[in-house]
Amino acid sequence: ADIEFRDPETLVPGTMRSIRSSLEVYNEEPITGAGTPESQTEIKRRVIDNFATQHRAVTKEDYEAMAYSMPNRFGVIKRCSVVRENDSVKRNLNMFIISQNSKGKLTTANTTLKNNLKRWINRNKMINDTVDILDAKVVNLQVKYTALSTPSIDRFALQNRANRLLTNYFKSSKMYIGEPFYLSNIYGILNNMPGIVDVEHVEIVNITDIGYSEISFDVPTNTSANGRYIIAPKNVIFEVKYPAIDIKGTIK
Repeated sequence: ADIEFRDPETLVPGTMRSIRSSLEVYNEEPITGAGTPESQTEIKRRVIDNFATQHRAVTKEDYEAMAYSMPNRFGVIKRCSVVRENDSVKRNLNMFIISQNSKGKLTTANTTLKNNLKRWINRNKMINDTVDILDAKVVNLQVKYTALSTPSIDRFALQNRANRLLTNYFKSSKMYIGEPFYLSNIYGILNNMPGIVDVEHVEIVNITDIGYSEISFDVPTNTSANGRYIIAPKNVIFEVKYPAIDIKGTIK
């Protein structure tokens, strides 16, 4: 806290110290929109999208680039996806957004951040466009796998290495709204590990326990026919929230 007194030379030092130490702050809403360093892929994607906008929003990509370019002092959007309503007479756009907390977990953006984003978008949107800012739904997933190891190998140590590798993968890459969850990526990571002969099975489970999102999602129904990916609705973002405990493996 930076506290200034109008004429400190005429005041009692002990009183000024007491006033400084007595400051208390209470946030009525949880802090959302915490910024974390973007990956190289995210930076490249945002630079290209922002360059194409030329400071006006026409396409859905323009609107998404505008949301990501909002100054941090107004809040930070972690993920944004714009969907045009096909049955709308007007040019109505639904902007689904999600923020993150100070621990890097996905969380709903608060009202202040949404109002700031609305004002920011209105500066450059097309006059005939109407933009509704909506919350994306977070679906938390748990990963379970079974793999075969080479003979005479420490299966416990191999399982720990596999779990750490998958944990680092999910920690370093946040998915996008509407992006499918690819089981093939998990198969690829594990099959390329020294010591693993083959991955027998990978199962994805929706988890809604305490501390997780309350959104229920039917994983089997939304799995592709070939079993390689899970389809995400346009307003849904998948998250492995706690990779250290949400990744469960068995090495045979």
